[in-house]
Amino acid sequence: MRVFGLFAAAVLLLAACGGDTNEPGDQASTSGDKDFKQSFGDAEVYPVFVSSELTVGSNRFIIGLLDSNDAPVNNPDIEVSVDFFDLAESEAEPATSSVFEYVESVPGKRGVYVSNVEFSASGEWGAEVDLSGGGVDENLLASFEVREDSSTPSLGEAVPPSHTLTADDAKNLSAISTDNNPDPKFYELSVAEALEEGEPFVVAFATPKFCTSATCGPTLDIVKKASADYPQVNYLHVEPYTNLDDPNKLRPIKAVREWGLPSEPWVFVVDGEGKLVAKYEGVLSADELRETLSELV
Repeated sequence: MRVFGLFAAAVLLLAACGGDTNEPGDQASTSGDKDFKQSFGDAEVYPVFVSSELTVGSNRFIIGLLDSNDAPVNNPDIEVSVDFFDLAESEAEPATSSVFEYVESVPGKRGVYVSNVEFSASGEWGAEVDLSGGGVDENLLASFEVREDSSTPSLGEAVPPSHTLTADDAKNLSAISTDNNPDPKFYELSVAEALEEGEPFVVAFATPKFCTSATCGPTLDIVKKASADYPQVNYLHVEPYTNLDDPNKLRPIKAVREWGLPSEPWVFVVDGEGKLVAKYEGVLSADELRETLSELV
């Protein structure tokens, strides 16, 4: 995952994605008072909070796992559950809890854990992460920030009518896409044109060639795969950078600012009225996208 501008300093790479978390060190015991500021000590496996945007309301919360050598852990047998604490209210009683589902990001090689989590207030929150199964047994504490508002469009909000590039703006698709096997239907409409058509659409902001990890290409591939099941929906791929022929001169496009993207890839699902119905940061599964589209058409 790449991050834009000032967000870059805050990211930790999961060899795929980034987010805020604690570093390995000396984790305090979870008995008695909980210290969510402590690091992870001698934990054999520890969590990385991948989501770059956590806000009041419903969030698609993503967790990756690293081992003691900071290498990604890919073991679907590990179960992940989390108690979340609003630290302004209580460090003893969780405000909410969630069981996370394993989502494969790179087939056979890498995966993350995903759950929808509701946060009732902005500010500092704590997480007590329980990892069990697959030879792992860890109970770890971490903290993170919940913001009042999101930088990307909020669910139910009208999305920006960005004038993104289409096949009509280039002699060939390679000028506007770094996908090795671009699907022409993904480049027929700009975001503004898709909104004018008044039909549901999916827009993927992703750069398969220039992403610093292996997730960008698979993310776009997953959208392409799901698109075959819902041909009545419009699909758009938008490269978030200009100067695609020179990796040393990549610059975020105007739509990155208009959509408030803190990172990429992102996938957004928009209904026929131009309102956002779902958004996915970094990693998604074809089943997740299919479920959303089945409710939309």
